[in-house]
Amino acid sequence: MFLPKPKTLADTGLSKELLFRLCLRHLQEEASLSLPVLAERLCLRGSIVEPLLQELKTLQLVEVRASGRMDEPIRFALTQKGQYEAQVLNERDGYIGPAPIPLADYNRLVLAQSLGERSIGREQLEAALSDMVISSELVNALGPALNSRRPLLIYGHAGTGKSFLCHRFNRVFDEHIYVPHAIAVQNTIIPVFDPLYHWRTDNHDPERDARYIACQRPLVMVGGELKLNMLEVHFDRQSRQYSAPLQMKANNGVFLIDDLGRQGFSADELFNRWIVPMEEKRDFLSLSNGLHFDIPFEQILVFSTNLDPESIADEAFLRRLGYKLHLREMPEELYRQVWNMNLEKYQLSANELLFRFMVDSLHKGSDKPLIACYPRDILGIARDIMHFNGQAGMPLNKEIIAKAWNMYCVH
Repeated sequence: MFLPKPKTLADTGLSKELLFRLCLRHLQEEASLSLPVLAERLCLRGSIVEPLLQELKTLQLVEVRASGRMDEPIRFALTQKGQYEAQVLNERDGYIGPAPIPLADYNRLVLAQSLGERSIGREQLEAALSDMVISSELVNALGPALNSRRPLLIYGHAGTGKSFLCHRFNRVFDEHIYVPHAIAVQNTIIPVFDPLYHWRTDNHDPERDARYIACQRPLVMVGGELKLNMLEVHFDRQSRQYSAPLQMKANNGVFLIDDLGRQGFSADELFNRWIVPMEEKRDFLSLSNGLHFDIPFEQILVFSTNLDPESIADEAFLRRLGYKLHLREMPEELYRQVWNMNLEKYQLSANELLFRFMVDSLHKGSDKPLIACYPRDILGIARDIMHFNGQAGMPLNKEIIAKAWNMYCVH
């Protein structure tokens, strides 16, 4: 996708008023700024910013402060009148950063980067999950589910690897996308780029509009801490800044709601919030001033739970999800692969008899299912015990594994 640098004010799609405000806010933060530095902070060409500064100078909001040295560029600073105007603006809007892109441009961007009809094949999926032990049956179900782009429910016993699996979904679609620093809804700025979810790539292009950042497809994951207001545009009165809802940050990627049914509100409330976006592929939002707008809802929505799905959702909603994947106890063959993988991870050595002790005595003796969390966690504790006792590098034995098991399991 080519996103050329805007050459004129009209090319930015932004109002002069909005850019005036941003110039004043940046100049308020610093004693003075040169044109090149201010243009860089706004992510705009100097040829766009300079006329704005000249007009602000005419309005007696900005003045020139020469350094007195021939080798330093002219710097701009706020006048007393400009300081007052900037302070008034700051009390209403605390955003200071790169210039935003218009809402219409954002909507076009998201739709252009949609996963759309791009299908994934078996080899692509298996490569993305190469650090997991996963059955061919699960691969056979997961591939079509991801290709459908429909919401997905993954459920099963705690420790079966649901979250571990979901964390790898955005690896399947490995191409980069572009995320704007912020968007403008009329003259209101909403930051979109979030380094917590948007991981920059090295795709630097000096000719690209710097208001966009090249990133990996995002993975936004929330669990029991999710609150319904995180799904709406939020205005923080202390910072006087808006924040984008989570599903907006997840656009063109994966949005995972983990531990479904353990939030501080009923699952029905969450489901009701998602019905329209899931069916219409658009989400309807509003600002604190009452302005309503809509954005694309272009993401793979995944729900994960340890609970019985029928206990937290009615049949009508479960039908809307389309795909339901049940992660069950592993067959011994796959469990052995997980065991061996974690032996290698923790640099431990063990013979076949120790594996049989783990399965036949510990698991069967306590009626614990063969699920992936046990080798990972038990062997991790065993490694810690051996390091503490000065046994690093020695082979594992039944006594150490039994101690690790008793530390890990609740009896």
